Amino acid sequence: MRSQHHDKMRRLNHPWRAWYSTKEWQQIRAKQLRIEPNCRICAEAGVRTPADIVDHITRHRGDRALFFGGPFQSLCKACHDRTKQQAEKLGYSTKIGPDGLPSDPRHPFNR
Repeated sequence: MRSQHHDKMRRLNHPWRAWYSTKEWQQIRAKQLRIEPNCRICAEAGVRTPADIVDHITRHRGDRALFFGGPFQSLCKACHDRTKQQAEKLGYSTKIGPDGLPSDPRHPFNR
């Protein structure tokens, strides 16, 4: 479990995190989950999983216009915390296509 100090430091280092508590974000989130109620990554794999997170497709890095303007996608917590963040960290997706090869052209195998 995270410590209170860790949470405080995270808020100080990322002041935009407070935007998630705004009425504007709550409205955007509700609308996105109505439009796309299932996880987009799971759907690509042929699995229907309810989404509970509205993800910023383009990393906003504190840019208010990107934060509130999107683009957005709906994801389940597992895909957001694992698949999406791994792809952001690596710079490419590790998804394997139907041919058994990495499907992301940015994957080192495809270079």
